[in-house]
Amino acid sequence: MPGFFDKSRKKPSKQRQYRLFSCKACRLRKQYFFLLPFFILLLLAGYGYFVEPNSIRVEQVVIPDEYLHQAWGDARIVQLSDLHIDKIGQRDKKVLQLLTDIKPDLIVITGDIAQWNTDPQVALQFLERLTAPLGVYGILGDSDISSGRRSCIFCHAGGNVHQLRQHPRMLKNSSVEITVPATGKKVTIAGVFPTDDNAGLSALVDHLGQTAEPVLLLDHFSEGWQQIRHKGPLLWLAGDTHGGQIDLPDFLWRDTYLVDYPRYMAGLFSASGHKWLYVNRGIGTVSYFPFRIGVPPEITVISFKDK
Repeated sequence: MPGFFDKSRKKPSKQRQYRLFSCKACRLRKQYFFLLPFFILLLLAGYGYFVEPNSIRVEQVVIPDEYLHQAWGDARIVQLSDLHIDKIGQRDKKVLQLLTDIKPDLIVITGDIAQWNTDPQVALQFLERLTAPLGVYGILGDSDISSGRRSCIFCHAGGNVHQLRQHPRMLKNSSVEITVPATGKKVTIAGVFPTDDNAGLSALVDHLGQTAEPVLLLDHFSEGWQQIRHKGPLLWLAGDTHGGQIDLPDFLWRDTYLVDYPRYMAGLFSASGHKWLYVNRGIGTVSYFPFRIGVPPEITVISFKDK
């Protein structure tokens, strides 16, 4: 029998060589075909983790309501929401720089300032750097109260229950009245404390139902905004949803109930009687899912105009 290196051994025909080459090419194509989805997911994950969470969008929202415009004039309200701060990183520093450039008349924060189950001291340090001529007002979200009694520092200076913090001013089922200098109109800013039974909202709604002044209501959630009975114009600002963090079709959010109120994922909504709701997509992410794809973090700048 001729050896492997025997020159008398016949070489494979060109047709057989072509078939061998074609089979190898097919195997390679199949391997790449199965690897391609993996690489696409890897690229999406890298983008969603490193790029988009730091690509903050300044969302300009103009509300066409003559009554709100009469009260607020040309004032600009900045809404921040769902910062989920556990340390002041580059994203938070960018927020502070953007606010310096925007120069808002009023800043409001609609909850989830601190990350879940973390020391809220760092988040408070961020809030103390916010300034606006008409003040800085906020409410707590469910992640803020997850730290237990430590969250008291948001509302009370030094954690002293007898000393309310004035900057920023946290509203806990309470309201304050301010005067807009440009119009001379009085406006009520109200804030809801997050509870499972919505008792705070119910009590606050009863109180607000006795006034016809324009109301700016801060609630971490959007539940019940259309049912509120108020004689005057109402702007309800909420957060919580993060816009889903991943851009998916609306029907998926409605059918899966991955968020509490899928009907109001993000954006501006209106109802009769000069009632408006805006749901902010938030700045941060939850610690167990630190990705954003198609839903960039936002700073909302709200202004008003006549119809």
